[in-house]
Amino acid sequence: MPDQSTIAHELAHQWFGDSVTLATWPDIWLNEGFATWAEWMWGEHTGGPSTHDRFADLYSASASIWWLWNVPPGAPGTPADLFGGAVYDRGAMCLQALRESVGDAVFFSILRTWAQDHRHGNVTTPEFIALAEQQSGAELGAFFQAWLYTPGKPASW
Repeated sequence: MPDQSTIAHELAHQWFGDSVTLATWPDIWLNEGFATWAEWMWGEHTGGPSTHDRFADLYSASASIWWLWNVPPGAPGTPADLFGGAVYDRGAMCLQALRESVGDAVFFSILRTWAQDHRHGNVTTPEFIALAEQQSGAELGAFFQAWLYTPGKPASW
């Protein structure tokens, strides 16, 4: 029987993967990063590490860890990397870094609006970035470039 975190991950796909579906395969982080982040949230809710602690533990990993830092989750490149660890973990890290950058109220507004506005539709990463910028009132291009498109460990969050 699957554990609760696996169930939380798969249930999150009802919104981020099934209802809101990626338009192209390179946008797979929109499914798997969101589901992994939701899994972290469920873990926090049930007494496990906080999403911040999960993020910080991964962020503290050496910059030489190839699978995490050298495959940009917004452009995984090869078919083998589409479902690699970076898409899941670094994708979730991008969401947590965004949350910590814009604050909970704005972050959760972004998630609610994303799920509502794109219900039963296909989406792209540029659409998510545009929504995050609109909701936060901030220019987030450099942030998303570092977390989603640039190989290597982002300098900060």
